Amino acid sequence: NVEAVGVRPDARRRGLGGQVMAALEGIVDRAYDLGALSASEDGARLYTVRGWRRWDGRVCAVSPEEGIVRLADEEGDVYVWPGLAGDVLDPAHELIFDWRDGDVM
Repeated sequence: NVEAVGVRPDARRRGLGGQVMAALEGIVDRAYDLGALSASEDGARLYTVRGWRRWDGRVCAVSPEEGIVRLADEEGDVYVWPGLAGDVLDPAHELIFDWRDGDVM
């Protein structure tokens, strides 16, 4: 899960975000099945031009009290990088994240 990637407005369009993402994508490619992030409307362009794909399926998390719960508010804003999973990611299946207090409702 990728979090808190940002570039100050006065430093944008200089390739800094791309450099951070290139390093991160290399780590995902070598060590993880996939990378995932939730992008703002402004941030989505950075990810899509790099090859991140918008996740068109359901987004869920494992709640400590309720088990798997749907995060409908996150759907449409999640992007994935296939990593070691390759092109087998299928939005017909749910994308299920671990629960973290304060990050999901």
